[in-house]
Amino acid sequence: MGERADERTSWVLRRVSTIFAVRKEKLEKFLQLFGEDTSSSRVLDTFLNEVEVPAVFFHLSTNADSCTTSTDLPTAAQMKKKVLALVRSKHEAEIDISLPQRPVVFIELGKGIMDLINSYCHSVYLSVLMNPANQRGWSDLISRDLIDKFHSFLATLHVTVGLMKGQTLLPLPPREAAQDSGDKSKTTSSISKDRVHVLEGAVITWTKQVRYVLKQEPEHVFREGNPQPDAELKFWQNRASNLNSIQNQLQMEGVKRVLRFLEANKSTYVSPFARLQKEVEDSREEANDNVRFLKTLEPYVNNLLSESADFEALEQVFDDIFHLLLLIWRHSKYYNSLARLAVIVRQVCNSLIAQATRYISGSSVFEMIQNEAHECHAMLETVMRALRSLQDAYHTYQNLSEQGSSSAAVLTKSDATGVMGSGWRLRNNVVFGRLEAFGERVSDILDFVKTVLQFHKLERVDIGG
Repeated sequence: MGERADERTSWVLRRVSTIFAVRKEKLEKFLQLFGEDTSSSRVLDTFLNEVEVPAVFFHLSTNADSCTTSTDLPTAAQMKKKVLALVRSKHEAEIDISLPQRPVVFIELGKGIMDLINSYCHSVYLSVLMNPANQRGWSDLISRDLIDKFHSFLATLHVTVGLMKGQTLLPLPPREAAQDSGDKSKTTSSISKDRVHVLEGAVITWTKQVRYVLKQEPEHVFREGNPQPDAELKFWQNRASNLNSIQNQLQMEGVKRVLRFLEANKSTYVSPFARLQKEVEDSREEANDNVRFLKTLEPYVNNLLSESADFEALEQVFDDIFHLLLLIWRHSKYYNSLARLAVIVRQVCNSLIAQATRYISGSSVFEMIQNEAHECHAMLETVMRALRSLQDAYHTYQNLSEQGSSSAAVLTKSDATGVMGSGWRLRNNVVFGRLEAFGERVSDILDFVKTVLQFHKLERVDIGG
């Protein structure tokens, strides 16, 4: 049994070294280092001897002179490099390398694995299944059912590939269903009805995908925690990119051919989809316009988020950000609503809270009050000033926003030719709720530190009575 296990281990490692392109002069060292790694050797032995283990994964080491093994699925970080999977081709099959057909399969996993699978399924497997020679002995019902299910799988795979890239890819219907028919007499046949059904299904899928994208709003990022202003910039950049991609796909000949066929057959899905296309165009214009204006905020947002930023100098950054927000409010076609403003102001507040906790954390307060209470008190005072300066900067530009075009003369940083508008009429509790709660906590800690300082002035402390 021991010799047999050694043979299997040696065979697996030789195949692994070949796939990982280990050079012949380094093969001996590769095998030696793997043998010295007791954890990796144990994992491989477990896979070879226990039929319940379905797969084992090989990861090339950093210096590429050995590899490690694991039975856990690779993480996203590990998938950035090539990963090799050894999988049992049959459920709970014994591994015997003496058999002509060994019950294991080596699979290379890489960053583009889904693209590779998508390409293979469309160009290889679909052609094999569609070949009449491979359908001999099948009934029409079986052939149609199998092909329909495979096309459904291809559509899902296409959508998944897009989602992994952060894009919305619209799956095209089967090629034969989307082709224009030159014979007008076939429009009333059962074949035509089947085509209408398939193409309407494609339109329904597109509608769901596009509706999902259109429903996304910047406010939704608050469901995942306390986002900062970079989340707003990334949201509009991703939305613009996604909608531009969708718009380009909707202009493809394949999509137009589907819509022409459905329109010729008087489908009820054509008109709603046309309205949806108009919504895509409007949302796309809004997203691109917002990206163009918000791009000006990027350097100031980076300063605000920088871990090396001087906390005491943040007051100037607040002034710069609100000044630019006012200019965007005046000149942007879309980014001038209270809902949009409330999101980014709340995110600026979150950034200040994050910088404050980085500047002086709760744990550091209790460490400093022993011997550095005065310094701790000064740092807490600095935090309180920063909280007030943020609100003061906001209210300054809020007043300017309500003055309309007359405020242009006040804005000396650039040639802001404002227009009369409603102003930033946001309730304080809407945008400053979390900031004020944080300020109350800092104030309580400041009072506590003041008390400690008072006790430090006493020669001795007697507690009793």
